[in-house]
Amino acid sequence: MDPGYYVAAGSLKARSFELDVVANNLANAATVGYKPDQPFFAVFNKAAGSGRKLPLTGYLNDGVVFAETGVVNEQGALKATGRPLDVAIEGNAFLSIQTPAGNRVTRDGRLQIGLNGQLEAMDGNAVLGKNGQPIKVDPKNGTVSITADGTVSQSNQAVGQLDLKAYEKPGALKRMGALRFDPAGAAEAPMKATVAQGHLEESAVDSASTMVEMIRLNRLYEMSLKVASTLTNDLDERSISSVAMSS
Repeated sequence: MDPGYYVAAGSLKARSFELDVVANNLANAATVGYKPDQPFFAVFNKAAGSGRKLPLTGYLNDGVVFAETGVVNEQGALKATGRPLDVAIEGNAFLSIQTPAGNRVTRDGRLQIGLNGQLEAMDGNAVLGKNGQPIKVDPKNGTVSITADGTVSQSNQAVGQLDLKAYEKPGALKRMGALRFDPAGAAEAPMKATVAQGHLEESAVDSASTMVEMIRLNRLYEMSLKVASTLTNDLDERSISSVAMSS
């Protein structure tokens, strides 16, 4: 089959993946602490392995295949909420959360106090302290205070410190849902971050530029579709001609 067809088909598949990624980012433009995904692609040359001595001109034969996505760890804007259990992280760190599937990290700072006094994320999973254990407070002992270094206090008594983690390649962390990441195997880095109590980090998605990118990708998808359609029609015509000549 003509290598050009593989190039066009690869482009269609790549644009489709890219559109899915951009659409997901746009859907999370108002999600607290959300970090957008970015797709990466690899280049292939179908003609190179055909054995037909075809020209290897990149303009004609270089195609793309979807490789993977990475996380764009840009700082989101901070929004004041006035809620004592809302925390926003300024810098490169993540909160550590204990889940049934293992420890996870997140930038979602919407915390709450569980029935047993345990500091929890909004889904009920425990927030971990520096000692690797959940932080516990007394629900009846007044307002919880959280300082810039993550120290959690109540009635002027420190009860724990948020376990803030930073990583050398945060963009390579495996996403586990919209707001959680699996840190397993990731190399840690020096933590350069502060905690802002009574604030939340807004989504790092730029809605305007993301909409422009979606329009651009739609146009590229349409172009690739036209190329694939043209090549398909050409192949059909050649096949019909070949059958007619052989008969």
